[in-house]
Amino acid sequence: MGREPAARLLPWTGPEGKPCYLFTDDGGGYVSKVADQIEFVQLGMGAELLGHAEALFGRPASRRLPARLSLDSAD
Repeated sequence: MGREPAARLLPWTGPEGKPCYLFTDDGGGYVSKVADQIEFVQLGMGAELLGHAEALFGRPASRRLPARLSLDSAD
């Protein structure tokens, strides 16, 4: 018997804002490659944002960074 296709959450939403999933048994299709490219860009942007946060707070960014940002924005 064959393997069940895996569901992959794609890095974009549908027209109604709902999550999009790709069901495939391999990761080599066109949509998978486009999603890989978008995720690569998103990860790079996230790393750059963490670098800015580290410079802003003068210490390495941690898991508490979102809480710190929300406290700072409440002022």
